[in-house]
Amino acid sequence: MDAREERLARNETLFRAVNENIEEAAARSVMPTFEFFCECSNVDCTLLLTMTVSEYEQVRADPKQFVVAPGHELPEIESVVARTNAYQVVVKQGEAAEFVTEHDPRGDS
Repeated sequence: MDAREERLARNETLFRAVNENIEEAAARSVMPTFEFFCECSNVDCTLLLTMTVSEYEQVRADPKQFVVAPGHELPEIESVVARTNAYQVVVKQGEAAEFVTEHDPRGDS
């Protein structure tokens, strides 16, 4: 993986770690939906994506998957595998997939 791809993947894992904390708080709440950060590679992105905890868990079932705002995918390192009006799910490919799996805060491999 080249340095750019690693930087992009590292940015995405940072947002995913923040969302893990949001999900932890959400699990103790009775609210039906929560705002999760877009997990795209743009470190300046501050878009919030409304999802249920269950929807987020479906994405997190695979450590190579991330939730991003529509149009925030990077075709050179990921493919869109699901779309909704509020967000889309991308899956990392190649060396980026290996990197994000190794850096999954849940330790899933």
